[in-house]
Amino acid sequence: MLALNYLGLAGGLTLAAVLFSIAYKLFRLDRFEAKKGSSRVKSVSDAVMGRARTRDDWMPDGRIKGGMIYNRRENRIEVSGRLSDEAFDRIFR
Repeated sequence: MLALNYLGLAGGLTLAAVLFSIAYKLFRLDRFEAKKGSSRVKSVSDAVMGRARTRDDWMPDGRIKGGMIYNRRENRIEVSGRLSDEAFDRIFR
């Protein structure tokens, strides 16, 4: 029973440390870079699903990593895009 209490305490402390780390990164983020990155997606779900626009007025954007996926529901190949790793590094410094 005592070991279960210690495991619960360790799990709670780990969860608190992870949440504190996320809050600290959100506090330090570069809002200007975040706004430039968010201009390419319509919503948060589009950013998660890889539906960022890879081009704007026929000019490719270096913040977006483009690729192609096969949409099984529609039976076609579609262009997909997501924020590049460098863009995340610039946003979260």
